[in-house]
Amino acid sequence: MITGATGDIGREVALCFARKGWNMVCHYCTSREKVTELKKMVENNGVECHLIKADFLSERQIQNFICKIKNFHIDSLINNAGSYVAKKHFSKLTVPAVERVFMVNTFAPLLLAFDVFLRMKRKRFGRIVNISSIAAKYGGSSYSVPYGCAKLALEGVTKTLAREGAEYNILVNTIRLGVIDTEFHKKFPKDMKKRVAMIPLKKMGTPKDVVDMVYYLGSEENSFVTNEIITISGGE
Repeated sequence: MITGATGDIGREVALCFARKGWNMVCHYCTSREKVTELKKMVENNGVECHLIKADFLSERQIQNFICKIKNFHIDSLINNAGSYVAKKHFSKLTVPAVERVFMVNTFAPLLLAFDVFLRMKRKRFGRIVNISSIAAKYGGSSYSVPYGCAKLALEGVTKTLAREGAEYNILVNTIRLGVIDTEFHKKFPKDMKKRVAMIPLKKMGTPKDVVDMVYYLGSEENSFVTNEIITISGGE
């Protein structure tokens, strides 16, 4: 199962798993056209692709989503969905705005992971990959404090589930992403030239730089890596 499957990274992850022969559940929120196109591309590989819509800003929709995925045998969960939600200076943030950031970036993946984990435990096999951000390492800017904190909390979920899952062959890891060349950054304009100059490799990453690691950690190819934070950020 891949959340945020219509994003640039989510799409490439879905296609990678499809090429390897995995059936999948793809979560999306609003992009019906994009997810329909993705479904066709995935199924061209001879695998199944099930689409489930949910707005992770809504607790009710998160719970409904969890109920719907109980019909599926999930061996791998890629918690990829995430967003800044509130892009404001911390001095102007309200409690509801901060709650919305945590709902998408922490609470939704946490609740999904908890539910899927229990079923993986019964099967004694599972892989969970939580997609975090370099903001969790540095705390984010004054305009993305809640986002950085929410991702750091998600990394805490990784640590707990990895310890709990070890004896059941459930491997849980975090991938911290730096600046990746996706639509995500175009939604929240900033001086990208200045931002890229801060990266030791002096360039943005690409979805391809991320996908292979996500697949390795999230598949049966990984048999010994768990409770790790792997950073893909050009040296930051």
